[in-house]
Amino acid sequence: MGSEPHPSPNPVGDVTSAGDISPEGVIGLLIAILVLIIFSMIFSSSESAFLSINKLRVRFLRSKKDKKAIKVGKLLDRKDALLNTVLVGNNIVNIAITSLLTSLALQLFGTSGVGIATIVATVLLLIFGEISPKTVGTGHPEAVAFLFTDIIAFLMKLLSPLVFIFTRISRFIAKFFGVNIENTKVSFTEDEIKNFIDVGEEEGVLEENEKKLMHRVFRFTDLAAKDIMIPRTKIKAIPLTASYQAVIELSQTSRFSRFPVYGEDIDDIVGVLYVKDLMFYSTRQQEFSVKKIMRPPLFIVGTKKMSSVQQMLRENKQSLAIVIDEYSGTDGILTTEDITEEIFGKVEDEYYTVSDPMAVQISDDEAVLDGSVKLSELSERLGATFTSEFYETLAGYLSEKLDKVPEKGDVYKEQGFVFTVEEADATKIHKVHLKKEEQI
Repeated sequence: MGSEPHPSPNPVGDVTSAGDISPEGVIGLLIAILVLIIFSMIFSSSESAFLSINKLRVRFLRSKKDKKAIKVGKLLDRKDALLNTVLVGNNIVNIAITSLLTSLALQLFGTSGVGIATIVATVLLLIFGEISPKTVGTGHPEAVAFLFTDIIAFLMKLLSPLVFIFTRISRFIAKFFGVNIENTKVSFTEDEIKNFIDVGEEEGVLEENEKKLMHRVFRFTDLAAKDIMIPRTKIKAIPLTASYQAVIELSQTSRFSRFPVYGEDIDDIVGVLYVKDLMFYSTRQQEFSVKKIMRPPLFIVGTKKMSSVQQMLRENKQSLAIVIDEYSGTDGILTTEDITEEIFGKVEDEYYTVSDPMAVQISDDEAVLDGSVKLSELSERLGATFTSEFYETLAGYLSEKLDKVPEKGDVYKEQGFVFTVEEADATKIHKVHLKKEEQI
């Protein structure tokens, strides 16, 4: 009675009161936050770098006794431990940054500092802890990995107890969902191997022609039979009723040693005739019959990949295959010579002639091309990329792009080149004039 009521205690206490922290304390917290942000940048950039780095190049540099490459290679050999260390370390650092920012904001602004700390932490971690370092790590993986390999190696040892626990837990969860991490094998992508080939040429390990040959092999495996076949319109075939003399004459004029044999028409291929088999009938031509010596044909669909086609030719002991379309009609033929030329380039035999070339060079920037030139070959020669979903030849490609049956004088421009139809009939293009656009 008469006594004054005591003020109720502040449940938050001095922590939530603004202005309770000294300037030295603010500076100390800011320095700690800055150091943690630097570690967050190291972890994030290292994660992207080690995931993006060219493993084949690292292996190559290791073979050259490069000290940094040896260290990076050792880390990549323990990829699970490496990534788990980076992830665990990054999360610890990010949580610490958020906690320190929240503590600092509470002491500077009171309870309203929680919202401020949340916004500042989100912006800092997104920009400096995620987006920027990961962009740098992905863009320059080798430089980043080599720069931070010692730090990451040290942290792998320091955080190994935590990493061990989290790794065991993650593997248990993965196993629960049927994922067998133990059997996961490290493999290289085709792009990585191609890049390694380019590096080998730059380092002087490979000659330029060796590099081109290796790239041709990779390109070859992506091709289908229809991409390199001799088209239907250029097939030299003989009827089942052909005489000995007719076959010899066709062989002499065409310089071919094998011919498809047809029954009623070109869509009715019944066999393949090898000219060398005629030698047994040179003195008894009256006994000759195409049916007697022809061999069974090998049919393949145009969409079959060349790696499979090559295996089929080898297994069937054939050097010529008939390419058929979706209606079982004859679309073209494919020979072992076509395969060889696709990998090694044009092979000139003893019968090679330039009487009907696929391309006539006019100048360094100008040529006249046959309409049947393959798009793949043209792209390689010009260092460009001409592709079509439906056609393999220049004639078909121009028909598609011009959206009509091209006529003489029609022009199409693409990738710095001008294609002018020079010779055509009502159904197809025969000759195309090619010129670099900047020269016109």
